[in-house]
Amino acid sequence: MSKIIQITFLWVIITLECYAQLNLPVEPFEQIKWKNLNPKWHVTEYDESMLSDSCDGYNYFFNLANDPQRLYVNKEYIFAYYLRGKRTSPSGHYIVKRNMETGEKKWSVREDHTMTGWRTNITRALFLDENSNLIHIGLVPISTYPKSPSGFQLDPQTQLSKKTIDINTGNTISSYIPDNTDTTISILPQAVYKYGPYNHLYKEGENYRCIYPVKYNDKLDFKLVSQLVDSEGRRVGSTDSIPFYEGQRFVNFTRISEDTFLYIETFKLSDSIVFNFVDKNLNTLKILNIKEDFPINDMLLFSFQRDKLIFTSFDTKTNPFEPPISHVIYDLNGNRLLNAKVNLEYLELYPKPLLYGKTDELFLFSRYAKKQGVGDWDFSMNVYKLIQDTMILISAFKVEDKDRFVFVASIDELPDGDILVGVEENNMIYKNGNYQHDGNARAMSTMRVSPEALGLIPVSTNTEFIADQLNLYPNPSSGPVRIVFPNGINEGKLELFNSSGALVMSRDFDKHLSNFFEFEGLSSGMYLIKAIDKTGKSAVGKMVVTE
Repeated sequence: MSKIIQITFLWVIITLECYAQLNLPVEPFEQIKWKNLNPKWHVTEYDESMLSDSCDGYNYFFNLANDPQRLYVNKEYIFAYYLRGKRTSPSGHYIVKRNMETGEKKWSVREDHTMTGWRTNITRALFLDENSNLIHIGLVPISTYPKSPSGFQLDPQTQLSKKTIDINTGNTISSYIPDNTDTTISILPQAVYKYGPYNHLYKEGENYRCIYPVKYNDKLDFKLVSQLVDSEGRRVGSTDSIPFYEGQRFVNFTRISEDTFLYIETFKLSDSIVFNFVDKNLNTLKILNIKEDFPINDMLLFSFQRDKLIFTSFDTKTNPFEPPISHVIYDLNGNRLLNAKVNLEYLELYPKPLLYGKTDELFLFSRYAKKQGVGDWDFSMNVYKLIQDTMILISAFKVEDKDRFVFVASIDELPDGDILVGVEENNMIYKNGNYQHDGNARAMSTMRVSPEALGLIPVSTNTEFIADQLNLYPNPSSGPVRIVFPNGINEGKLELFNSSGALVMSRDFDKHLSNFFEFEGLSSGMYLIKAIDKTGKSAVGKMVVTE
């Protein structure tokens, strides 16, 4: 079975799981413990008030598709999840405020369909108003929550909701849920599933700007609509639109400044990309035409970070059944900065990119899962460094319980360089003669981790990368390491020194044959590695060995 088929099949299975009726987990949930990762803190969302015959207080939480982002206020952050009910339809939202230094929960707000007249209220955006109160903007489906035992809801038609929350206490100051019979209120597409009908919502003064695609005939003809609505979801002024081809992926749209938006079109036959810069009314500001020298097929704008556009590209021209995958970075002037070929191993799903600010390097966080035998899997959270034309595994984090695993749900870089990693925790069980996923044993967790612990930068008193430095991954390491040699260091001798300066190991290397090395029999501690090329040029790096 090809990789693309495997991934597609697994996505279908996971999707069906999401719409199966939830029950209690077979095994009680326990927060994972890492073998080789030491987060500064690790918290898991739990709400005792949700306990029922289908909820253990953990498994109703679900991560939204990239929106909204965490809201940072002083040394605290606010984040929102959507809640699933017993029938696994989105049933409401959960907002939590935590201390960023300790992970301590300050308050939480839960709202499900039973509190809103059997209409769900899914978080769409979080803002602060002029009084520093929290503004929660939600989308409420026109229809009500399904009451049949097997029913689920995928209603693309929604209306805007608004709730004002005291940021210090979490208490609701005011709440507005629209009347689904009021024809003066604008109808908007849902925004839970990113690759379906999807809207982008932005604050604009006292109003809210909604930009979304609308199909207007029986063909694949869409228009891109920009609509301004007030706090009750009623249209303000005119509604603007431009033609839009749905096949170009509406996900390829982002806001790059307060008043400037960008949507990207790709043309497979000519291997070209068009950057369309528009204002809030969809008037053209600038167009960049880019002719590429690699196959342009399915280019998905995965994220916009540090004024750079990060795409995932599937080259179906080369192989339509198992297309080569790349991560491609452009700046806003249309310059291609990186084209890294991605070779994810067996069942590595949901990779999340991070353009790390301290080094301006691209990393990829992914779940790794490989079946070793009957009832035996190898799970890890893998971190890769993406460089031109290739990728390097720098860290593989294992869990003490081999049946536990995580999906990486979100990545945020903090001002000091630490990383907030959001993960979905899961469990495998042996049931009815099969080793299978316990889909009801799941929870959403957040960890604060240093860049050194993740392997994003070497463990050193000097965190700056220098031209003649060896980069070692993973670092710290309890096993094999990869060494990235600088230009000019190709073939020669590796010398390993302990913290006392004594030479403890020496061996030959040729980076054209392998950059993968085993250093066996070493005690825990800090070591200096020196690479000496046959030309006499040398480079050094530090490595930390752990148990």
